[in-house]
Amino acid sequence: MTTLLSLVGQPWAQILGWTLIHFLWQGAALGLAAWLGLVLLRGASARARYGLACAFLLLMVAAPTATALLLQRQASAAPLAQLSVAVEAAAPSSLPAAVPLAQRMKAALDPALPWLLAGWAAGVLLLSARFLGSWVRVQRLRRRSASPVPSEWHLVLSRLCRELKLSRTVRLLQSAAVEVPTALGWLRPVILLPACALAGLSPIQLEAILAHELAHIRRGDFLVNLLQSLVEVLLFYHPAVWWLSARIRAERELCCDDVAAELCGDPLILARALTDLEALRATAPPSPTH
Repeated sequence: MTTLLSLVGQPWAQILGWTLIHFLWQGAALGLAAWLGLVLLRGASARARYGLACAFLLLMVAAPTATALLLQRQASAAPLAQLSVAVEAAAPSSLPAAVPLAQRMKAALDPALPWLLAGWAAGVLLLSARFLGSWVRVQRLRRRSASPVPSEWHLVLSRLCRELKLSRTVRLLQSAAVEVPTALGWLRPVILLPACALAGLSPIQLEAILAHELAHIRRGDFLVNLLQSLVEVLLFYHPAVWWLSARIRAERELCCDDVAAELCGDPLILARALTDLEALRATAPPSPTH
């Protein structure tokens, strides 16, 4: 406990602790503004709602960053301010000085900083471990749990890539370890199809699913999702972060649905494909453990 108290007494720890505290009201205000914005854009495209939600998530990153920089500047000016206070205290005065509200709040919350920082650090470590575990699982899926698909589907994939103006090489594999179609990677993207999809879905349904996953790759959604996960790790304690991140993921799927519908000419094809895939998944035998 003594070590923790001495650590919290460091200027950087004070700045971090108060940055986390200030984000409580900042995150609430930004979350409310994001909710109002999304309500106003209910009739707009999924792309517009997605852009707005991403912009507010960036603001949720910018707010604590700006707060930390401001607190750092105030800490640098503290010695001069302390000297000014000492001079004023030495000067005679007939009226007692009123203690500002900010100073009263600081005096009340400072004792809780050690526990706040310890809890935040523990949460970051736990979520980082979960994130690392997910990353390891993704790498295992890419390298060990997949097999090639029939060659005709590579031709379909190439055609869809041309229609989407996607220049990167995309690998298409099937895997019994995934239950839903999944696009992985950014620089070397891979699409993994459930093994039951190739046998149980019609060619036009599979084409719609491929178009949806290729839309994720063209939009760089894997990288955006990675950045989202980092924000969730660092600001995990605020419900508005999780709510906004969930909205981003939901709107992202709708954006890719729109792309797939445009390529296939019928928005119902993808919906039926996903419904049929869920039925196939429910009747498929359990996948082997990797």
